[in-house]
Amino acid sequence: MKRLAQTLGRGLLRRCPYCGGPKIFKNWFSLKDRCPSCNTLFAHEGGYFLGAYPLNLVLTSVIAVLVAIWLIAGTDLSVLEMQIIAVALVIGLPLFFYPYTLSLWMAIDLTLHPDFADREHA
Repeated sequence: MKRLAQTLGRGLLRRCPYCGGPKIFKNWFSLKDRCPSCNTLFAHEGGYFLGAYPLNLVLTSVIAVLVAIWLIAGTDLSVLEMQIIAVALVIGLPLFFYPYTLSLWMAIDLTLHPDFADREHA
């Protein structure tokens, strides 16, 4: 459980889940091939990050639904104003959460397959 908390914390901070090293992203949407600190290869196989996409979708959907419920029940906004906010959320949230879900996906994988991480250092 300690490893899960540690790797998830690193993922939320956009750090390497293996060593905690910073600067693992080239830019907001692009992950480096290897960790600059520990040289771990991030994508050890084609399609490795496909799990990050549903993670992003679920996280975005849950937040958007909660905001929509709050807008309907807790505000006096017009339908048009709520629609504008909803469109902004649907476009903005996945873009914002993208790098976080990549690093969280690596953290989840490391927690579930800790022995595989030892073979990836080169």
